[in-house]
Amino acid sequence: MSLDLVSRVTSVFRAYAAGDAFGVAHEFLEIPITPVENVLLEKQGWPYGGVSDDTMLTLLTVLTLSQDSPEQASQKFLSELRAALPHLRGLGPTTKAALGLEVNAHETHLVGMTNGAMMRCALSGMGFSAGENLERDEWIRALASTTHTFESAVTCAQLAAALFSDAIENGDKNSIETLVGTRIPQWVKREKGVSLDPIETLSAVIYVVGNCTSAAQAYVRACELGGDTDTVAALSGALITARKGTTAEFESIEWLADIAWEEIPTMGEAVEILCARRNK
Repeated sequence: MSLDLVSRVTSVFRAYAAGDAFGVAHEFLEIPITPVENVLLEKQGWPYGGVSDDTMLTLLTVLTLSQDSPEQASQKFLSELRAALPHLRGLGPTTKAALGLEVNAHETHLVGMTNGAMMRCALSGMGFSAGENLERDEWIRALASTTHTFESAVTCAQLAAALFSDAIENGDKNSIETLVGTRIPQWVKREKGVSLDPIETLSAVIYVVGNCTSAAQAYVRACELGGDTDTVAALSGALITARKGTTAEFESIEWLADIAWEEIPTMGEAVEILCARRNK
């Protein structure tokens, strides 16, 4: 197993978790915090530096890649999801529905069609080489459809996974626009920020990555968009780190030590599974 691969995948995972923790303080605020500064803020009722379900569910999803088939992986995910419920914060409507939990009345129409599948499946793309398109899509579809039934949610999960797969292999050699084609429209600013719609969310991530040169810039820009800021910050920071490597300057961010890394002890195992799966 290449030490360089392990190092890169680890940095991407850390960038995802850091973006998640950074973005939670800005998520769906009625009155946005302006200006957004490169500072880790506290959120009422939330542990300082704590990650949300974005990181936790991403870890659970990646850990299932050790299974022998996509079907076994999806079954494993549901089992582990139920077991992890006491430790999850910020669950979206689709995950709540999958667990049989009560969904807020104003969110019931979103069940099965949110950005949650993309959010938790994206980093799993690093477990597949850029040429394993069919196999990667099969695994991501199985894992995404465990909770999300709408095709747009599954397709965006597959596209996001493809972006991370390519980035680990090719850096920023291939443009994101070339990789996603015309399937994702150009980002258009919305008054209420980025919604839970998967296409809108992926469009925002592509916009952020295309207009930033560092992970820190990506976190700030993602939160400036408003709405689902933790998801956009996590995906944007991770993708720019995957594409640019050390030039994304992720590890130089001053507040990284304040992230509650102890909340995600399985990150090392997840990295090992991704690297082993990619090198098989």
